Amino acid sequence: MNNTQVPPLKLIFRGRLEFGSERTFNMVLHHWNTRVESYFKADVLLKAEDVFHADSFTLDVPQQVLMSTEKHWRSTTALLKEIAQYALAGNVGAWWVNSGQVLAQYTIEPQSDKSAVVEFIRGRDLVQQGGMEMASEALSSAISKFERNALAYERRGYVNYKLKNFKDALYDFSKSIGINPNNPEPYYGCGKVKMIMNDWDNAILDFDAAIKGSLAVQPLHWLARLRKGECMFHSKRYAEAIPELKLFLQRKLAETHPAYRFRPKAEFLLAECQKMLAA
Repeated sequence: MNNTQVPPLKLIFRGRLEFGSERTFNMVLHHWNTRVESYFKADVLLKAEDVFHADSFTLDVPQQVLMSTEKHWRSTTALLKEIAQYALAGNVGAWWVNSGQVLAQYTIEPQSDKSAVVEFIRGRDLVQQGGMEMASEALSSAISKFERNALAYERRGYVNYKLKNFKDALYDFSKSIGINPNNPEPYYGCGKVKMIMNDWDNAILDFDAAIKGSLAVQPLHWLARLRKGECMFHSKRYAEAIPELKLFLQRKLAETHPAYRFRPKAEFLLAECQKMLAA
């Protein structure tokens, strides 16, 4: 008889789903509880009383790192996918991690025919295709159909940044943070806009928030750390910049990693910081 125990898995969940109305929220909560009681039983890692919020009609999952089994992973993500289809906006990220490597990852989000969902997906796809003007129109349409769409504001902020509409970009990123302060991406966007404005100290605060709110397995985490070190260099905080830049350079990044191409910049900034301190 084999008594070898399977080691627990490191599972991470984080995100928010917006349901928009009391009626939909109550229907989703009932669906969740019914499915847990009749099918999933104790295999769902998230407790309804911890993640459902009647005051905002949301499912809100602050970052949770749990040690559990593959069965719990599959059950929890399956139920999240079921209820996501009732949402008007938002997403929940789910990561299965081992020794710093992502074994599986899901972005669980609504894919329904609701107009707010359709317009957001269209706008996001247009951003990826480079159609910034049309993307802005689609994302603005998504916001007009459901104003609490933090992800639409973040993506429109990115569009405005690329179009050099920096004041509008800062507005959009700030609106996104106001709706969902647990998403690291709009903090990163705010930081990049403030770099354009040479507002180094406030940019550092934004990048610090992006670092704290993201996972080490996410590219954003390392991009924000590099930008934080860069801002410290420009504000002549050389001794503080060095640890940030060293952490970035010590991270083993694949050549396909979005942050890999910035290694030469990090090496240059590190050398300059060391030179300034030695002078």
